[in-house]
Amino acid sequence: MQTATVENDTRTGSTFAQLAARAAEGKMLCEDFTELGKRKAARLVRRAREAGEDCLEVTTYHVKRHPWQSVAIAAGVGTFAGLMLGWAGARARK
Repeated sequence: MQTATVENDTRTGSTFAQLAARAAEGKMLCEDFTELGKRKAARLVRRAREAGEDCLEVTTYHVKRHPWQSVAIAAGVGTFAGLMLGWAGARARK
């Protein structure tokens, strides 16, 4: 005849085995998601690098083809940035 303690030990053992199996399954899922995330991040970095290189090539071509227009654009952007910084500095002093 089994006592209540032995019966509880049997249920507890099977419960722990089920929990261990679910924990192992969860660990495998996490590893799979991590690996998938790493691959997607590497793909995004590769695409961004390629897009940056393409943009640099187009910019270099444009600057070589239209040097004075490029100088004028750079001067305009620099002037605008300087005005904005001066305006922000004046507002900060008030």
